[in-house]
Amino acid sequence: MNIDRSLTEVQGLIREATLHLGPGNMDQEARKNFHNFFSSDQTEHKLAYVNFLLTAVHLKRFCMEASALWETIRGFLEKARLSPTSQLREQAIKYRIDPAIFDTESMRILADRMGRVVQFKQDPLSTRNLGGIGVYSPGINYQLSVVFREDLESHIRLSSAEKDNSALEIMEDLSIRTKKERSLNDLPPEAPNVLRATGKQKWNSTVYYVLVFDPQLLEEERKKFSEVIYIDTHLGALQDVIRTDFVLQYSRRQRFMPIEKVESDYRTFLNVFFSLAADISLLNAGIKQEYRNAFLFHLGPQTFFQLSKKYLKELKTGSMHRIKGGQSKVVERFVPLEFLKALIMDWWKEQVLPACDENDREDPGLFRAMVKVMRQRMDALTQEAKKEFDSTPKSARAQENKDQLLKELIQRKIGPTNMVVFKRYLAPG
Repeated sequence: MNIDRSLTEVQGLIREATLHLGPGNMDQEARKNFHNFFSSDQTEHKLAYVNFLLTAVHLKRFCMEASALWETIRGFLEKARLSPTSQLREQAIKYRIDPAIFDTESMRILADRMGRVVQFKQDPLSTRNLGGIGVYSPGINYQLSVVFREDLESHIRLSSAEKDNSALEIMEDLSIRTKKERSLNDLPPEAPNVLRATGKQKWNSTVYYVLVFDPQLLEEERKKFSEVIYIDTHLGALQDVIRTDFVLQYSRRQRFMPIEKVESDYRTFLNVFFSLAADISLLNAGIKQEYRNAFLFHLGPQTFFQLSKKYLKELKTGSMHRIKGGQSKVVERFVPLEFLKALIMDWWKEQVLPACDENDREDPGLFRAMVKVMRQRMDALTQEAKKEFDSTPKSARAQENKDQLLKELIQRKIGPTNMVVFKRYLAPG
């Protein structure tokens, strides 16, 4: 084992950890990955949860890798053939290596306590999908100070008892509620990057009717367009089409796409895709075609953005492929989310708002009728899931996991895209 190489690796780990764990970088990473954890709107508290969870993962990975390297370096020095009178071994181990191992272990304990706060369901280093690996609790303050509480375990247990009202539950009959709705003055003001597709009353002037994109992030996305060599614009892309090796072979024959063509092709594709997503969602929700425009208006551009992301993921399409750095052989596959928001805003102004009659926008009775239909639809799917649950072997329905199993069956029966729609129309709030 080369001790110089190990020391170089340690230095690299420290630089990488410093980069990842910087406050600005973690805030940016939390915003970027927010919708991998939540399908609802961003709030400061939920962003703090994502930031806290990602910090715990980065810190745990650093501690595991750094500890292994320091132990390797220590073992190398212990076995090194040095003069019996040499102080190098003792001083290096006592004053350099052992303190580093101690500090790394202290950070590992910190990462472990952070993991208890976010209630990891499994080792976060064993999976690449962190979306459902933790448990979000509205009652927990996701700041580093919480890990130093002596009553951490009981604090987490009590705080976790507070339910997040945005989660889909088997709900009571719903009516339109206005007590918790934000007033029009609380919504972001009109701006080029803001769509306020609201009605005239409190119940139809909530955040569901607003969509905002970040101009700075949109500009960063557009910079990548100059390196795009391929776009998935087919509905239900095949695995052999989106594989990286295929794209690399494609890139050898294809030059970079002009930026104007990237934007034009993507816009054309999404305009067709949006109409398809709207029609499928209308059908799955059980709403008649004649109420399509009202359904979309009240679904809102914010929810439609979440819905579009889910459909793109399910159909494995809508990704852009770019060669990072121009001359690199590394292909990055990404969906430009801010650009997606901007295109939804244009589509909403052109297709949804002009088509929805003002009477339908302002009619609470029509809204309640759609809620009732979707409630019945969700109840039917829930009953199907319960029948499937009852037919499973008793061994699979053990007392300790039966609730989780039933929940998973219900979610699977409803489906991720329908879940987005039902959460909008049926969730308390």
